[in-house]
Amino acid sequence: MGFGLKASPGAAFYLFRNPAQLLRSVLAMNIIMPLVGISMALILDLLLLVKVALIAISVSPLAPIFPKKPLRAGGREEYIIGLMMAVSLFSIILIPITMELIEKIAHKPISISSKAILITVLVTVIIPLAFGIAIRHFIPVLSEKITNVVARIAQVILIITVIPVLFKVLPSILQLIGNGTVLAIAAFVGIGVLVGHILGGPAGEDRTVLALATATRHPAIAITLASANLPDHKLVPATILLYLLINAVVVIPYLKWLQKAKTEMY
Repeated sequence: MGFGLKASPGAAFYLFRNPAQLLRSVLAMNIIMPLVGISMALILDLLLLVKVALIAISVSPLAPIFPKKPLRAGGREEYIIGLMMAVSLFSIILIPITMELIEKIAHKPISISSKAILITVLVTVIIPLAFGIAIRHFIPVLSEKITNVVARIAQVILIITVIPVLFKVLPSILQLIGNGTVLAIAAFVGIGVLVGHILGGPAGEDRTVLALATATRHPAIAITLASANLPDHKLVPATILLYLLINAVVVIPYLKWLQKAKTEMY
């Protein structure tokens, strides 16, 4: 909602007015990365949990707090918001299709709740984002007054909710370190950054946005998908949180490289 309060209605539908950029974005996030996830699961000798988690991450849409990092890196707001909205809408259709293809390739029944995915995408991304955009469009004075307040409240709630969960699953995360898990997840994130940067289009700021987007996915939906296929596995949330931690570390060199390139340019 906080990001929506800063965005215009035009930003929400930006990609639908730019089909070439939309095609590149969908190709990077919804086609290439699921193929990468499937390939890694088939080729690498990893825990079944990690294989399922990589595939679940690869088909998930963007996280609700995604805009923060690309905005700091100089990404265009309209592309960032438009990407969040478009990918979230497409994920409702593409996730079931992708999972069916994976089921045929792996010759293994895959459990998936389309209703759970729909509810999660609507509640965590589309509805609050659209609500914020609507307030800015119809009541701009109110939007200006509450934008900073909403952003601060969101940051506090995020810290309050994430830190206890992180401490609770930390022992489980430590169990996952080793057996190539960390390297596999780091490679997956690195490939995502590379794919997004290459397919981001001619504008440097758009390449940055798509690079970060391709490597950063919605943890709640990834947990939902993975848990549905590993219902008795208590390490699923820990695996997804480990992915988030590794993601935060792996993208640092990329962001520093961008900053250095900009400094040298000017």
